[in-house]
Amino acid sequence: MMKKYVFYFLAFVCITTIKAQTVFHTKDIENFYLAFDSIQATTNKEKQIDFVQKIYLDNGSLGVEYAINHSIDGGKRATAKHWVDLMNNSQEHLIKIRPYFTNLSSQMKILEPKFKYFKEQYPGFKDGDVYFVMGLGMFGGRPEREGPNLFIGCELLANEKPDWAVSIVLHEYVHTLQNQSDNALLAHCLYEGACDFVSEVINQKSLVETYPGGYVGFGHSNETAVWKQFKKFIASNEKGVYFDWLYGVKGRNLNGEQVKDLGYFVGYKICKAYYDKATDKKQAIKDIIEMDVSSDEKARAFLIASGYAAKGDSKFIKNFKFEKITEVKKGLKLIQYGYKLDKENIIFTFALPKNMREEEIEYVTIAGSFNGWNPDNSNYKMTRTGTGIYQFTLRKKDLKEVYHEFKFVVNGEFWQAVPESAKNTQNGNLTLEIK
Repeated sequence: MMKKYVFYFLAFVCITTIKAQTVFHTKDIENFYLAFDSIQATTNKEKQIDFVQKIYLDNGSLGVEYAINHSIDGGKRATAKHWVDLMNNSQEHLIKIRPYFTNLSSQMKILEPKFKYFKEQYPGFKDGDVYFVMGLGMFGGRPEREGPNLFIGCELLANEKPDWAVSIVLHEYVHTLQNQSDNALLAHCLYEGACDFVSEVINQKSLVETYPGGYVGFGHSNETAVWKQFKKFIASNEKGVYFDWLYGVKGRNLNGEQVKDLGYFVGYKICKAYYDKATDKKQAIKDIIEMDVSSDEKARAFLIASGYAAKGDSKFIKNFKFEKITEVKKGLKLIQYGYKLDKENIIFTFALPKNMREEEIEYVTIAGSFNGWNPDNSNYKMTRTGTGIYQFTLRKKDLKEVYHEFKFVVNGEFWQAVPESAKNTQNGNLTLEIK
């Protein structure tokens, strides 16, 4: 009888140990390319959709399910048709990146001991699974909103580096352990910089060695100039407004170069300064991962605690006031975009971007705070009034509030980015103010 109990105990321990490990799921990549190869055999769209549905979606992991639910703006679920369109329209890109997955399993073997080391350095580590999927270009690395899992959009992140997945997974996994940030520039640079720095510690390889070019290499060579320009925007209190410091937009122009994502570098250097200053390194890792950037003032407090800013900046750092910052770009005239007001009406106007062809447009709608951000509301469908021009008229009295935010949406799913020349923007949306 005792032997039976011992067997049950050992079985329980094995199951617990397995469950308590991070598992890396790569099967979806294989299934994606099986579906990709299959649709090359036919030009029949319905057959192509059937191939993708049965081979990729029906056999998909939790990662594919996540991609289905998080790849279309407006909360709509993606379908096999969306992936067929991706395969047909991005065929050259998908063929190019295919060799980058041949050593994915060996990269996972590199990650396993690094995750073990991660747990040693940060006792608060929580195990979750990592899913490598082919999405629709809507997310690169994305932590589960409520849970420890991580989803990697490989169509965006795979590259020619032989260990590309290692550094990406380490960076993105830190996000699964952090408190969420949806704040302004300084807080969000700390949020991203923390991931860069912690991944460097866990990888036991300098970030400059991992990313010799881009914002890392440029930042190290031009740190004084980067910090000097960043200080001009550090007081911004607008959520979601990052002034080209973050998220792969066109970047900042410094010393004659246009460099993307320099906000990551600023956050990284602040976190590194905090770590270098600390005597208890494990506690410093904990502080960096668990930093509270839920308010602008808490972000300022971490910056001060890091000691990163030079003594000459200490008074400025302690005393600047968080407020709305407006960047005036030379040679760019800012205009009110998207609508005009007459005595009784709001007249919305959308001009088709140059990269979209008229024959691709089925319909254009307006989605905003005044209609629940619903891109499928036919009551807000625009009328084509000329080549590439769409208009919609709404009575002022139909809107109860004075201030609203909105976007134009093409074919119910393509949410249009705010033009650089628009002055009426907030949170990445167009703004409407009824006077």
